[in-house]
Amino acid sequence: MTVHWFVDNVLRWIFLSLLLLDAYYLIFNKGIPNIRTAPAIRKRIIELLKIEVAKYNGSEPFTIVDMGSGNGLFTREIARAFPEARVIGLEISKTALAWSRRFKKLHKLNNIDYIDQDFYSYNLNHANAVVMYLTIFQMESMGKKLHEELKPGTLVTSNRFPLGDGWVPEQVIPVRTLYPHQKILNVYHQK
Repeated sequence: MTVHWFVDNVLRWIFLSLLLLDAYYLIFNKGIPNIRTAPAIRKRIIELLKIEVAKYNGSEPFTIVDMGSGNGLFTREIARAFPEARVIGLEISKTALAWSRRFKKLHKLNNIDYIDQDFYSYNLNHANAVVMYLTIFQMESMGKKLHEELKPGTLVTSNRFPLGDGWVPEQVIPVRTLYPHQKILNVYHQK
């Protein structure tokens, strides 16, 4: 096996696969990649949610909103961890929504709602917790939206990137994970 063979036969297919993946995101996901949150970060967020749920004493179910829920893997984990809570996954990808809804039925999770809506147009005033893994380019506008809509005390977690619009994390938690691009969890509460 020569270097020329490797470049010609392996790297070419990897490059072609990445181009096709980019095309998929542009065509079906409105340019937004569907990258799952690392398992270690999902576990840490669920630990934080356990603290919030334990101290919650409202009359309505504790409501957790996932901003861009993708194929619903994380929302299903949250729903299993908190069967008494209401979990809402917001997603604009039709393909990801179809998978989410199919797995919701398969796993018989009645405490999840998947909503086909852009998260910027969704009103968060009823949320008790918001989880997200968004791009760095969305963090300033998301920070503004959360300031305007969240009630005081609402937990906000952001994988990798900090919120903009003056949000200062209460905790910046380094998380050991095999995902090289996900090693930081930012934790906030609406003031």
